Amino acid sequence: MTITGSVTVLGLDWSTPDTPRLRTTDPATPDGSLLHPLLGEHTFRVDGDERHCVGWFDLTGPEGKHVRCRADEIVTRGRQCRRCQYREGFIAAHQAHHNPRALPDNIRHYLQQPHWLYLDVFAKGTTKVGTAAETRRRSRLAEQGPVAALYIARTADGIAVRSLEAAVSRYLGLPQQVPTRRKVLGLQSQVDTAALTSGLTELAAEATTYLEKITADQPSTEVFSDPELWVRPTCAATVFEAAPVLAYPADLTEGIHHLCVTGASGPVALFTNESAPGAALYCADLTALVGRRLVPAAPEDVPTSTPTLF
Repeated sequence: MTITGSVTVLGLDWSTPDTPRLRTTDPATPDGSLLHPLLGEHTFRVDGDERHCVGWFDLTGPEGKHVRCRADEIVTRGRQCRRCQYREGFIAAHQAHHNPRALPDNIRHYLQQPHWLYLDVFAKGTTKVGTAAETRRRSRLAEQGPVAALYIARTADGIAVRSLEAAVSRYLGLPQQVPTRRKVLGLQSQVDTAALTSGLTELAAEATTYLEKITADQPSTEVFSDPELWVRPTCAATVFEAAPVLAYPADLTEGIHHLCVTGASGPVALFTNESAPGAALYCADLTALVGRRLVPAAPEDVPTSTPTLF
């Protein structure tokens, strides 16, 4: 990432899953944002302790459009200021199956498209249930970083799919979120992709049998007797094939860092501190940088000592 001035990291963009990108503010355009390739070399330091609002996505058109926070407001909780959180409306979306009339227009349009229900499994074996809109069904999973995922049902809209998500979560005792720290921890051991996929397939069979029973009177819901396997991005496969790797012992928000990113799985990046063959591999949660101000640095400014575990 070549930056010439101070920028704010607004998030990771997985809209093209095989080429993940970093979204940042644009110093030359106060209202705009830029996308930078995530894979490659990045030298930076974080400027200050504050976190800034990441803005929101306008979902009323055929493609989501990112909108900058008009005040670049400082936030102390979450990633958005209250205004941007309200404009986007995703908090209301999570409760849409309870009260659909309370939906803001931005989310109402988004939820009118077909949605998919899936099960996914992570490197430590944790499995969860989730949903994805038709237009984001591959990228939604890519931004979470599972080892494998199976689509088990398709509904006419996003309200119906959330009812099914809640039902499967209760029936199988599955969470709907997995903390990123568990994703990082999972990469510190070897990842048996085949075994994890096999276990997920068995769980999916149990889930679809249950779904067929509870959706028998719902003609707009399609349950897949043969669940569809999610296509994992190549950059994510690189991460799991490299495991076990070390958790990056340095704090990304302090000091100068030079990262040579070779793979990524959701919010977790795989990298070395130097491009030389045989360099130590690390993994780290990049969400630590979201909302932070980054300033450019040169590789020669990075401390010569390699981070250690102790």
